[in-house]
Amino acid sequence: MERPADHGKIGLVLSGGGARGFAHIGVLRALERAGAHFDVIAGTSMGAVLGALYASGRRADDLYRLADTTSWRDVIDLSLQTGLFKGDRLEAFLAEHLPRTFEELAVPLAVTTTDIETGEGVVHMEGDLVRAVRASSSFPGAFEPIELAGRTLADGGIVNNLPVEAATLLGATRCIASDVTAPRRSVYATNSDGNWWERMVQTVRLERRNPMAQMLFRTSDITQSILVDIQYSLHPADLRIRLDMPEIRVESFREFRKIVAYGEDAAERALEAVGGLDAVLTPPRSGRPGRTVTPARRSPLRTTP
Repeated sequence: MERPADHGKIGLVLSGGGARGFAHIGVLRALERAGAHFDVIAGTSMGAVLGALYASGRRADDLYRLADTTSWRDVIDLSLQTGLFKGDRLEAFLAEHLPRTFEELAVPLAVTTTDIETGEGVVHMEGDLVRAVRASSSFPGAFEPIELAGRTLADGGIVNNLPVEAATLLGATRCIASDVTAPRRSVYATNSDGNWWERMVQTVRLERRNPMAQMLFRTSDITQSILVDIQYSLHPADLRIRLDMPEIRVESFREFRKIVAYGEDAAERALEAVGGLDAVLTPPRSGRPGRTVTPARRSPLRTTP
């Protein structure tokens, strides 16, 4: 019987991206069917949430069922004092579904955050898991940052939305990255249809952005996309599955099933394009640049209003 190839320690890297991160579930479905098993996991923001759930021993279908039965209203609570989301419901959700510490996970996990005072990226690999994931998910302008280990911490995607380097800190010698960072190129559009009440209801239901919010989000998207490309040039994965999805926004929670399906299809086509999972993991990593696969889109470039 032929001995299986020694692929070393395989790392999974999941980017941030809000609701866009649901595509990670579809990517994991395709990777599982291809026979992928991961020795370490790294994630930030939504990637930290899903990565922590996956590291706790769940499979992709488990993540799907959990996300499909959870309303965004169950994890978001408005702070009347600051106008931001407090994050208490999110933290309660995480505490219900995750072990208390990193050490209790089935698979080693690295979660990244950003120190808002120093501007430094922080990698968490031990201690309080729930608070670390909660901090990593503190999207700028939405969730309040939190205090942890003497630091004021927020979304890890501020400085690095695709933390490949964090996986290598856990000993990964091969990495597969699922990248749902919002694309640098997108149509700038706001929906001004309907009367003021209809527009307000659409905004509250996260179905519409007002012009100022749209401008701020697009500014963040462009900056983050540039930073990810810079960081990736320094710390490439063996395979980067990049999902542009310009019509899907960070707050498109109602598009859950569509987003998962897109991720699954994109991962299948990415693996096919590079010759399968074994072709990604077998060759020596040294001296070989990381491969980025962005599956061709099936619809014209557009942004959902």
